[in-house]
Amino acid sequence: MMRGSILLLVLCAQPLHGLVATVRSPQLAGRAVANQKLHNVARTGVITAADTVLEPDFRLAAALAVLGPTLVLAPWIIQGVGGFFALLGFFLIFQTLRIRFVFDDEALEVKTKDLFGGGDGLGDTGENFAVGGANRWNYDSFVNWEFFPSVDLPVLVYFKETQTPQDQWDVGPGQWANGADALAKGAVKGQVHFFPCITDAQKLKAQFQAKGCAKL
Repeated sequence: MMRGSILLLVLCAQPLHGLVATVRSPQLAGRAVANQKLHNVARTGVITAADTVLEPDFRLAAALAVLGPTLVLAPWIIQGVGGFFALLGFFLIFQTLRIRFVFDDEALEVKTKDLFGGGDGLGDTGENFAVGGANRWNYDSFVNWEFFPSVDLPVLVYFKETQTPQDQWDVGPGQWANGADALAKGAVKGQVHFFPCITDAQKLKAQFQAKGCAKL
């Protein structure tokens, strides 16, 4: 249970510095940043009327924030898990307030809203913590996307893309997502990404489809 909780925290923390859920080794980190900068350049300029900015969805964060205190009141064996979920819920509320998913004419980009500066614009999220470069992925690089456990009950959003340099695809979860068994079942190789569903899942799905993001 604790290992699963830690993994969920790692996945849900991704929007702070990036969405990729792969854990990199120190030896690959420097090379990954350099390579990704060449292949993943952020678009300059401001959000335009043609861009689609998805509205936040607080249901996942609120559910965890309510579940946590409820579990704390349960038998002692799961009280620690309750505290974890409570903290995670409040953390996701903060993330839901500040993270925005923007679909422009070329790519999906993760932006941040300034909660304390008073501005109405959206800013850069900085470099992706795992592979470097901008948190921006061209639509034609998508090879798959999905909602877990489903789009009607979304907890995690998954997508796989080929924009990240190929020598990094098999690190971390990629060794299974790009493994022989997965490929035999029809998977397509690429870089794996996970993030908590803190935006409207139905609208996110509609944008994936409207922008022609490939799906198996």
